[in-house]
Amino acid sequence: MQSVRRSFLASFLSACVLGILAGCGSQSGPKLYPASGTVTFDGKPIETGRITFKGANANDRTYAADITNGEYKLELEAGQKIVEITASRLIPGKFDNSNGKPEPIGEMYIPKMYNENSQLKAEVKDSGENKFPFELKAK
Repeated sequence: MQSVRRSFLASFLSACVLGILAGCGSQSGPKLYPASGTVTFDGKPIETGRITFKGANANDRTYAADITNGEYKLELEAGQKIVEITASRLIPGKFDNSNGKPEPIGEMYIPKMYNENSQLKAEVKDSGENKFPFELKAK
């Protein structure tokens, strides 16, 4: 009976030590800050899309979030960011029949000046609110 107690006690102490060590590790990765905002195109909220925040330097991390009903939320590092916004929608009445059954065809409708050639910027701060509304317009 005493060997069972020793075995149980040894297992219990080992588990406690492992638990303590697991909790003592330092946080890996950069400090992140919440950011949110709205995205409209020609005055209407973008129903579904994607927003990407790229660091101004080549080695900086990139962060992205979905846009749903014109709104997005994410966490990202502080600093100057280049923002890219993409969204697509179905083209009414157009279908691809190459697979033997009609599939709806979509189009990327956000101009390249807001994604591939984006000049949109945001300065993420380490204090205060990081709210970034983007009001996009057709060319």
